[in-house]
Amino acid sequence: MLEWIGVTLALSVVLMGGGITALTLAGSSNGEEKSTAVTGTEAPRLRFRLADSSEPKTLRDYRGQVVLLNLWATWCPPCLDELPQLNRLQKTHGSQGLVVVTISDERRSTIRRFEREKLQLNTVSGYLPQDRSWPAPYNRVRQSRPYSFVIGPEGIIRDFWSGAGDYSTFVEAVRPYLVNPVSSDKPSPRKDAQ
Repeated sequence: MLEWIGVTLALSVVLMGGGITALTLAGSSNGEEKSTAVTGTEAPRLRFRLADSSEPKTLRDYRGQVVLLNLWATWCPPCLDELPQLNRLQKTHGSQGLVVVTISDERRSTIRRFEREKLQLNTVSGYLPQDRSWPAPYNRVRQSRPYSFVIGPEGIIRDFWSGAGDYSTFVEAVRPYLVNPVSSDKPSPRKDAQ
């Protein structure tokens, strides 16, 4: 009798383990479907504060413009690598309806010190207040940084990715939504070179 109980218990453990594995696999494939479902949906409300003034802002404040939303941190090496490219992107394409919004969930003082000592951001530099959390899908930043979202002028998420981008990656992602996009991002010849 004890032998049957042992066999039954062992079989139950194996079946439970298989069930947990199946649920995990189903959850991960479902997660992939959800991630692609983000594109083409309205950008959820994101409330943040400007790093320079602590003025409250939302993504809706930039409706009518193409927004490249970049979620970053001062401790993230890939984030630091791409920040100069984001500054360049804002400078080059701001006149075509682009606004680059860089947001960190670090304290305002940390971001301000970073901008003073390391790199001045020419983007809309903001922070997520300590009493707030990232709403979905922006909460993906908890697993990976940097995270970037392209939001069209009508407020629809058009593209997103995890990991650092370079200048050409950013340009290709925003170009379809810009007003009169520049066909070449090569610098124009200097006047003194003629």
